[in-house]
Amino acid sequence: MTSRGTIILIVGPSGSGKDSILAGAEAALETQGDFFFPRRDITRPQSPGHEPYRSLSEEAFFLRRAEGAYSLSWSAHGLYYGVPREIEQQLADGRHVVVNVSRNAIPEIRERLRPVRVVSIEVPRDILHERLKGRNRESDSEIEGRLSRATAFQVEGPDVISLRNDSSLESAIEKFVILLRNISRAADNAPVR
Repeated sequence: MTSRGTIILIVGPSGSGKDSILAGAEAALETQGDFFFPRRDITRPQSPGHEPYRSLSEEAFFLRRAEGAYSLSWSAHGLYYGVPREIEQQLADGRHVVVNVSRNAIPEIRERLRPVRVVSIEVPRDILHERLKGRNRESDSEIEGRLSRATAFQVEGPDVISLRNDSSLESAIEKFVILLRNISRAADNAPVR
């Protein structure tokens, strides 16, 4: 009997490198069949430098949500996000689902989609400031607001694993891939329930 897959949530402040780390891990693990990286629906126009996602209008998003297309959905910073319902079958089939979520969605996920592991990406404030400034997306005041939120960004619980992203992207991806493989091995050795 195949044991249920683990949903692995990646969280962290804007500029922490979540999208890049996820993309690198997906590429590194693409030949292994035990991980699934779903594409989210987001009410944001397509633009370079973001994760691959499906861009929807708010009207289309709300319609899809009403039709039950999402296993998870939330709003953050004026945008709406949806994770497709197919993740539930992937988990039931024993695959580990790896997805970027808002920390505000974690309590619901912990309640509904166990087992859960949360990978919290941590970046020192000075490095985060340089990354946000280098993106040229926000004004200085918007960057300061993001840095203040990042300072307050704390996720706690026995299912939380911290990943420090304070050097090269390659190093962060390598650490994340090792972490994912360790989660998979632990799940394989867990008793079937």
